[in-house]
Amino acid sequence: MIDSKKYVSIAIQELRQPTFEITKQYLQVMEVELENEVPRVARIDLDHINDSIAVYFFIKEEQFFIVVNLSKGDTPQVEWVWIESGHRVYLTATSEALGYDELSSYLPYNSLTGWSKGDIDKSGKRVYKFSRVSYEPVVNEAYGLEEKLLNLLIDLERSSGAIRKLVENSKAYISICRHQYISANAGIHLDLEILHRLSSLNLELDVDTYITGNEIE
Repeated sequence: MIDSKKYVSIAIQELRQPTFEITKQYLQVMEVELENEVPRVARIDLDHINDSIAVYFFIKEEQFFIVVNLSKGDTPQVEWVWIESGHRVYLTATSEALGYDELSSYLPYNSLTGWSKGDIDKSGKRVYKFSRVSYEPVVNEAYGLEEKLLNLLIDLERSSGAIRKLVENSKAYISICRHQYISANAGIHLDLEILHRLSSLNLELDVDTYITGNEIE
């Protein structure tokens, strides 16, 4: 079993006493969120690419993450530090004819959110003009886009018949909300596996990108 605490400790040390110039540059323009005076961990990926481990940390007042990449082994070493965009990835279906309960009946999941046409929003100032249901199995945003999207599609494929019926009776699509650091790579790549899975479920893709933060010097 991998001792995650060991890797987290080394990653925290890099943030407190940077050895990489890029770490220093990031920390000049952003502040790592602390919990009990310790950098707050958002996620530990124990099976990152190239047989490495990635430790994600929250950034204060931002929705992207600073990530410390480490080699596996008895004496882990920091390999690189980068910024990962925050991603929300979820299935959404809307309808002007069906209510929330009717839309929900197509989805065999418990963690659903949404509303019915005619409901009043939380502020009490607006009446919804359409119904909506959403399914977001992983709310943690500290994932790469392809990784999180693929996991959602695999989950939906287990109920592919129900998803196709939902698509037939509503406007259903995968919604992506991306919070990107201003100095990060703005590109999005979707491999053939993801495209084929989207096509087999007859699902569209909608991407909203929000770019925030201060540029490194």
